[in-house]
Amino acid sequence: MKAPAYGKSILLAGGITAAVLVIVIGVYSARQFSSTPPELAASAETPAKKPPASVFTPSLYCEFYDYLHERVIVAFGFAVTLPKGAPPRFDEKYQGSRDGTQTFDAADRQAWPFAHDDDGTPMITSPDGATRIMLYGLKPDAAGAQIDEAGLRSNDFRNLDGQCRQANFNAKSN
Repeated sequence: MKAPAYGKSILLAGGITAAVLVIVIGVYSARQFSSTPPELAASAETPAKKPPASVFTPSLYCEFYDYLHERVIVAFGFAVTLPKGAPPRFDEKYQGSRDGTQTFDAADRQAWPFAHDDDGTPMITSPDGATRIMLYGLKPDAAGAQIDEAGLRSNDFRNLDGQCRQANFNAKSN
């Protein structure tokens, strides 16, 4: 038995209607659940003024990992001063370790002296000399932020691999 011709056209019209509904609902959902709210999307069209570089202070943040690089064993944060014609100054403002001990922005910041090891690698050393951070990719004149490989040589934490994020080193700090 043959199906009537109008039956095929009804099925075709129903399929087209369903496809249009799916597209309309998809577009509506995408607008409703957009990652940028409409009020922010309008403000994103006008470029924001960038604060002057002097607002951002130079900093160094380092994390050192376990053998498999799965967990952070210890992290250090430093405020950095880059005086012209003198070595950079690294004032410790944060230290946190896996055992839960933490030091946050101590009023009496300890300066970690900057030097180069026998191979010429830049490093900073704790005031007691027990911990050294090897800054393999340190670039004191770099713009913005960059992440570089680092190494920790420590009596307390042993030798650990890690990385340091230097930020705003080319900002005016003095």
